[in-house]
Amino acid sequence: MKESPHLKRSDRVENDSPPAEGLATEPGNALLQRFQAGEQAAWAELVAEQSPRLFRYLRHNLPTNADAEDALSETLMAAVRALPSFDGGVSITAFLYSLAYRKVADFWRKRSSTVELSETLAAPPATEISAELIDALDSLPEQLRQVLLLRYHVGLNVSEVAEVMDRSYKGAESLLSRARMQLREALQRAGIEHG
Repeated sequence: MKESPHLKRSDRVENDSPPAEGLATEPGNALLQRFQAGEQAAWAELVAEQSPRLFRYLRHNLPTNADAEDALSETLMAAVRALPSFDGGVSITAFLYSLAYRKVADFWRKRSSTVELSETLAAPPATEISAELIDALDSLPEQLRQVLLLRYHVGLNVSEVAEVMDRSYKGAESLLSRARMQLREALQRAGIEHG
């Protein structure tokens, strides 16, 4: 079986990246260790802990709840296949979001060959986010939108964002900086003051 490229962090990340915060103490990593030791109940706990946030991330990026549920299932199945050889070089959260990020890309890649993208995009449910902010986010290029969602909506730290997006730490910082600047400009064009 071919080893997945996102399992080995040391091959890609430059030396200028700071050590990831709290990898050994992250609750998900303790569950991972139990799962890798053969404790099946640990998988159920890991899924219960990670699924709600993963679903929200997927729902924000996919047109329907059903699509998000399918992508969540595919993400978790990919994790089950990959976790036995997972080396723990990144947090389990970053690992799972890197899988989810790729499932979103797979969804749109498959869909773009048969349906116009503009026909399928549905606004994600506006729970705590204003319609103007959603419009401003949607106006950004995909990578900039994704980096903002991963950092601020999902709550990943910069090291985890770098891992999910397959970038160096400095590359993720730079992308975040550009994304914040372009979002600020989009909000100003919409007449929304940045506080």
